[in-house]
Amino acid sequence: MRRLYTLLCFCGLTLSATLLAAPTLRIGLGESKLPYIDAEQRTGVEYEIISAIFQQAGLKISIDHLPNKRAQYLFNQGKLDAYISTAGQYASNPYIVYQNMAITLCERQIKLASMTDLARYQVGAFHNASQLLGDEFAKQASDKTRYTELAQQELLNRMLALGRIDVAVSDINIFQHFNQLQHRVPTAICPYALFPPTHYRLIFHNASLQARFNQALAQTLNSKLYEQLATKYKLSLERGRPYFKP
Repeated sequence: MRRLYTLLCFCGLTLSATLLAAPTLRIGLGESKLPYIDAEQRTGVEYEIISAIFQQAGLKISIDHLPNKRAQYLFNQGKLDAYISTAGQYASNPYIVYQNMAITLCERQIKLASMTDLARYQVGAFHNASQLLGDEFAKQASDKTRYTELAQQELLNRMLALGRIDVAVSDINIFQHFNQLQHRVPTAICPYALFPPTHYRLIFHNASLQARFNQALAQTLNSKLYEQLATKYKLSLERGRPYFKP
């Protein structure tokens, strides 16, 4: 009996030592983009989701905040174990969704059924939106008398609130985050999903890590983490589901 007990203790210590000795994975995450990522504070919706999934998988990580092209370069050099993209050889299942929308003030009673409806209104969008949101939107954006792009998100929110533009094109969660920062009585917004959602994944070097991440992701999706984060960051729960949940 004593010999069996000693053997079990030895196996337990060996397993613990193995876990402690497991290498820390380097993950390339994007630069600050609130409410998704706050690189300085090491928080944000996306930061917390990634951290929770790897914790569920029993893997230690170190997060590097990098521009996407730099992250891809370091990954190809073998200096990162994973980075964010929309597709790749060992791409995980989607872990987060970015949803660009055409946002109006409900009190204006503007109805947008298709992209062509934007031609009747003054439209403001985030920087480079005309290059990123497809050919149909680029065509609408070619009328510079009715279209403008702004590098600062808070200006886009303010212009919509003040009636300087009729429609703001923005990721819905980013727009809502900056609305919270503006010190004025909140006005109800009516967002229209004229653009397809962007599903982001992690790209790995091998199928083993890909499968391990996907298993932990499935468990995380079945938990209440996404809903809890929406509540924590005061983001919409459309029919009980966050816009950013795959």
